[in-house]
Amino acid sequence: MLFDFDGTLFDSEYLHHEAWLEAVEPWGVTVGWEDYKRNLVGISDTRACEFFLDLAGRPRTPEAIQAGRERKHSVYRRRSLRELAPHPSVATWIRDNCERVPLGVVSSSAIADVVPILERQCIADCMRFVICGEHVERLKPDPLPYLLAFEKLQAACGISDPGDCLVFEDSSAGVQAARAAGMRVHVLAKPADLPSALEEWSPNICELVGQ
Repeated sequence: MLFDFDGTLFDSEYLHHEAWLEAVEPWGVTVGWEDYKRNLVGISDTRACEFFLDLAGRPRTPEAIQAGRERKHSVYRRRSLRELAPHPSVATWIRDNCERVPLGVVSSSAIADVVPILERQCIADCMRFVICGEHVERLKPDPLPYLLAFEKLQAACGISDPGDCLVFEDSSAGVQAARAAGMRVHVLAKPADLPSALEEWSPNICELVGQ
């Protein structure tokens, strides 16, 4: 079982939105929540920064992109360790089942935005691996992140068919990436849907691990 991070395992999209609003305030632009969800969920911070620069009528220079990313990261990382936590039942499910079925996280976000939160919530050790934006040359919707996850599962667990992997995703980019990698996908409308999704699939764990 593979989990997307933002908007799936953690209800973090609101914090990304607020961090971007604070970061791009000097550029004199803003974007509402619905527009943010429609245009920016599931894409890299570089592409998000380009979106805001275009909105502000500013050139997409490397310096501007770097400055915007750094401001956004500063806000997000200041708040994320304090504010983000998985649903309690999800954390319990992960701890109770990580020995029965291989688990992993596949995210387009930066390592510094993912791993410290998993560690703070005491579920990092439950994951066989955590794939982040720095680990691949191309991000979702390209299938490369999930293909890398499959390679790791092949090597560590002997899984030979990507169809044996179940992915939990919320964004269209993530769903497209996982399906292109040949994996099964359970699409979530919001992180609050993950507890019931895990309960739905729990009776099928033996099937997933080939027992």
